[in-house]
Amino acid sequence: MERELSTISIVIPTYNEERNIENCLDSIFAQQYPKDLLDVIIVDNYSNDKTIELVKRYDVRVFYNKIRDAEVSKMIGLRESQGEFFLYLDADIELVGTQWIRKVLRPLLENCDVVGSFPRFLPKREDFAIGRFLRYHPLELDPVLEFFCRNIDETVVERKENYVICRFSSSRIPPIGICVYRRDVLARTIVNAKKFMDVDVPVILSEIGYDKFAYVPDCGIYHTNVRTIRDLLNRRLRNLSVTFLPQLETRKFRYFELQSMKDISRILFWIFYANLLVPSFIKGTYKSFKHGDIACMYEPLVTLLLTDLVVCAFLQDKKGRNVIISALTSLLGGLLPF
Repeated sequence: MERELSTISIVIPTYNEERNIENCLDSIFAQQYPKDLLDVIIVDNYSNDKTIELVKRYDVRVFYNKIRDAEVSKMIGLRESQGEFFLYLDADIELVGTQWIRKVLRPLLENCDVVGSFPRFLPKREDFAIGRFLRYHPLELDPVLEFFCRNIDETVVERKENYVICRFSSSRIPPIGICVYRRDVLARTIVNAKKFMDVDVPVILSEIGYDKFAYVPDCGIYHTNVRTIRDLLNRRLRNLSVTFLPQLETRKFRYFELQSMKDISRILFWIFYANLLVPSFIKGTYKSFKHGDIACMYEPLVTLLLTDLVVCAFLQDKKGRNVIISALTSLLGGLLPF
């Protein structure tokens, strides 16, 4: 018997999103879910296009944020949310199908010890090839991140009819961004933080005992954030310079540990692998046949360019250079017999 449905708050940070916001909101309000249980919140960074004009056509609440930072906007949305469950979406995301909310909430309604429920990304056939390539991975990971991040299957502890239960630990957490949470848990744990750092949240929760999450592969989301390979490279370099390096010591989610001999060795191996090209070409060919999409042949190009650009960005940044020097010193110290 289905438990009585509850309110879900959906927060969408925006800044000049007139191209995307209608598709996002249409996919939400097309859900076969009681409209009075949808608490949709827009947190806008004072857009100067038609974003606000468009969103006011929908049954949404609008707040403003002078700080042009999506993570700050997400936290404002969390504090203003009223639902039993909480979800943030980027403005360029669409929910696939009309049963999405019911499906993603099912694990939370059926398992009181599950704190979050997350969907998968899906490629959209009419999207740009580079975007389709990325979204054949359920978490939209590029080849570099895929190599360094945990796989969802490594965390599965129980398989249900339409979803799986995952148990996360500090060293076994995939990079989960889009996720439906129990809002009361977030209110007790992170609501006083300045920013809602999406991939950090599962780490924070698992460290204090909220370690069960559900993965719902039947819940798909379309994302239209990357249209060219230049878009992808610029986004990754911006994340490195604006988010990763400046907050290296405080971030909870870590792709690798630069104090770990094993991880340093993996980094060196990956640089060699990426520049060898042949292995990634073979992998791209395999993916192209598996998915029936030539877009997967972006594999060797993305692998090479992202790897070498990130290495160059580290070397050009003072903090990045210090991190590399420290890591190499640790590696050499571990190899030398004295």
